[in-house]
Amino acid sequence: MTGGGHEQAHGSEGASHWTGGSTVRVHACPACGSRVREIHASDVFDHLDPRRADCWNVWRCCACESLYPDPRPSDESIGAAYAGYYTHAADPESSGRTGLRGRPAAYVNDYLNRRFGVHLTPALWPGYALLSLFEPWRLKLDYFGAHLFLAPGASQRRVLDVGCGNGVFLRRAMSLGWKATGLDPDASAVAAARLQGLDVHLGFIDSEAVHVEPVFDAIVFRHSIEHMVDIQANLNCARQRLRPGGMIWLAWPNPQGAGARYFRESWRGLEVPRHLCIPSRAAMTRLLIDAGFERPEPRRRGQHAREIIRESAAIAVQRGDALNKKRAARSGWVRRWANFVATLVAGAGEELVMVAYAPVSDLPSETDRLRESPVDG
Repeated sequence: MTGGGHEQAHGSEGASHWTGGSTVRVHACPACGSRVREIHASDVFDHLDPRRADCWNVWRCCACESLYPDPRPSDESIGAAYAGYYTHAADPESSGRTGLRGRPAAYVNDYLNRRFGVHLTPALWPGYALLSLFEPWRLKLDYFGAHLFLAPGASQRRVLDVGCGNGVFLRRAMSLGWKATGLDPDASAVAAARLQGLDVHLGFIDSEAVHVEPVFDAIVFRHSIEHMVDIQANLNCARQRLRPGGMIWLAWPNPQGAGARYFRESWRGLEVPRHLCIPSRAAMTRLLIDAGFERPEPRRRGQHAREIIRESAAIAVQRGDALNKKRAARSGWVRRWANFVATLVAGAGEELVMVAYAPVSDLPSETDRLRESPVDG
């Protein structure tokens, strides 16, 4: 542990400003509200800023083990942290669903067709049978489609991607037969997605300015929930936009995973100052239940850790001290371990994945009543 001891959240001011604008103090854990914490990593820099102009302290909540920076950028200045973000470019997957070609792609299509109920071509038997036997890749492909096959009774097959960026997942969902709508608060990312002909709106799901139809079969938070100031408010709004029985799907970095514990201040998942709270599995379960969701369930991730471990090792090398150089040299073992445990145990890898469901009600929703009511005039 960098530093030591527990403290109440009113201690240690940390950085008082950053080059992007003003900061605010975070007096309690954004995930659970506890004020008891310990330092997880200090002097953490933004891996996208080669100048290393700003450094941040990241705290671990002693109650729920979520991670969060204190201080953080203010709501007015946080946009500066996304000025050069990767989502401003066109979707790199737009020319292919998985990047595979030839026979491997045909095997994958066969698996996706049977798993997600679509008709991708070319498809080659026995792709489904072969990939089903190889657990790490089977789980990876299920994640690829955000487990949309778990959405019960999705007759309309409408999915909302919250924090869609440049539309990576929107294209995936459309290829799997879903009507996909995206939301993102970054105007540059929205522009990049719209240039590809995607249905994307500016804002987050709690924004009153976002006018999208309020009933979806599934809502996806793919590495966006950790960017939000008020996670509970966004989950509450997601619950209101889901039809009865609809599914919410979330993926975010694992603050209790091997990478977070091994790399500490060099862990790519911290991504200061954009990641405002990285909830633990237990914290997210509670947040979903408090938002009115039922049956929150973690999903196994499978093969997934290469990129985050590689980037963590690069950050460690960039820091340059002896400890971080040693961490980088041994990163291959961490990657292999993370992939192994993520294949066996839900919630044990570098990334957490969770699904939950809106309750099924016998009463018609407000949207159903409006649809059934006669139109005046």
